Amino acid sequence: GLSNTFSKHAQRKVAERELEQTIVEKVLESPDFVFYDLVSKTMIAIAKVEITGISTNLIIPYVKENDILKVVTIYPCRDIKREIKRKEGTRWVKIK
Repeated sequence: GLSNTFSKHAQRKVAERELEQTIVEKVLESPDFVFYDLVSKTMIAIAKVEITGISTNLIIPYVKENDILKVVTIYPCRDIKREIKRKEGTRWVKIK
């Protein structure tokens, strides 16, 4: 499979939010949505996850270099429809 590297910022977020790396990998491997961010030139993987019993969506901007996914940052978003509506068409281009 693809190997993933995490930026220092992303690593800190993972630690801070007690995210298991497996959750992050799941989002990257089978996202519900994939966008391309025109501003930051990153891919955006989004998937519904459950963290400590709470259901939310994880938004993971990443870049793909060779066969390595480099995770830029990670942030949760409960109202994903609103987030997509806000960004799509101006900043995000839908891929999946």
